[in-house]
Amino acid sequence: MNGSRLHIPDSELIRNTSILISGTALAQLIPILLQPVLRRFFSPEVFGAYSVYLSLVGILLVISSFRYELAIILPKKDKEAAALFFLTLLLNLAFNIILLIVIIIWKWKIIKWLNLPEAYSDYLYFVPLGTFLYSAYQSINYWLVRKKRFFPISLNKFIRRGFEGGAQIFFKLVKVYHGLIYGDLTGHIANIISGIYQGSRSGLSLRLFSLNKIKYVMTKYSEYPKFNIVPGFMSACSYLLPAIMINKFYSAENTGYFDLSKLLLSIPLALIASSISNVLLQRVSEKSKSKLSIRKDLISILFFVMIAVVFEIAIIWFWAEDIFRIFFGSKWVISGTISKILVWAFAFNFVVASFSSVFISLKKIKLLSAWQLFYFLAILSLFCFGNLPFSSFLKLYTVIEVMCCTIITFLMLYIVRNYERMALKTDLNNN
Repeated sequence: MNGSRLHIPDSELIRNTSILISGTALAQLIPILLQPVLRRFFSPEVFGAYSVYLSLVGILLVISSFRYELAIILPKKDKEAAALFFLTLLLNLAFNIILLIVIIIWKWKIIKWLNLPEAYSDYLYFVPLGTFLYSAYQSINYWLVRKKRFFPISLNKFIRRGFEGGAQIFFKLVKVYHGLIYGDLTGHIANIISGIYQGSRSGLSLRLFSLNKIKYVMTKYSEYPKFNIVPGFMSACSYLLPAIMINKFYSAENTGYFDLSKLLLSIPLALIASSISNVLLQRVSEKSKSKLSIRKDLISILFFVMIAVVFEIAIIWFWAEDIFRIFFGSKWVISGTISKILVWAFAFNFVVASFSSVFISLKKIKLLSAWQLFYFLAILSLFCFGNLPFSSFLKLYTVIEVMCCTIITFLMLYIVRNYERMALKTDLNNN
């Protein structure tokens, strides 16, 4: 009997993870397969400017909802979770209206600081819209995770990538300026429409909107903006600032090379890590309420993660330049050389990203925030090395990434070990 009880959670965990991984993999195949076409349509400089846009959106979306979206999965009652959902939308809208005003007033000062070519200065105007759309879907996604709607999550990702890639090709063929950004926005809009439909099927409705309830959850879950918004912002900066730094210190062209390398190396992060993290967030949160052991859940996932890491490192180390030459054209071979330097950083990041939700599930937000502060300061130190040759700058960046990922791995082992001791003690007391 005990054996079957252990087997069922493992089976459910693997099944939910498989659904997300397979769905996400299919979704990610669309932009990946389109990259050889898009990289021949657009120059490294265009992709460099687009990478700056995506980096700005990625950094700002972390604070646009004040991190309340992370709490949507936690309440026992759906009314409270729905109040958190609507709170995130209101905060998100207000934040991006203010952001647009700031951009209108100080546009050229921002352009100068970013070292963005004047031809791409209008990219800034799209940042608030992109941030709002991306953040809005994140809130919907957490609702779906709460309801264990893993297949719709995968479907929505497929819809987003399909519309995004198709629109980018279309806009290029009809010679519409800013085609990459228009395609990105098209994908987000399609994703939100699909997400709203899926959310409504799982109980999310405007009838649950209540200002009094929104005020209540805003106070009840105030620890999320208090203790996570600044560290979360710093964490996003740590991941996305390097592209902005490269654009500022070197050129949009070098940023374009870095962007393609990052895209290829991030495939495991995009295909597997985010899916595993979502499943573990729900699963560990559920088990922690009853003080049940999570050790076997984590071990069962670690096996798949390590296989992916070894596979990625081997491929990049031996065939990077050939892969970029064959699939993207000879002008992108530099990205292959860059990938050999960066692969270690992304491999370590992949492992950390897969299990980082453990901090949230076990309510160790303060500890995670402390590490994020250290990580941010370490990456921020790269601003002091803008005079280095490009390859030396990338090597220093890789060393910093590996060091920070090693530290957080030890922190995760520490909190899991302490939790397992408590779970074992609870189990012994119950028996």
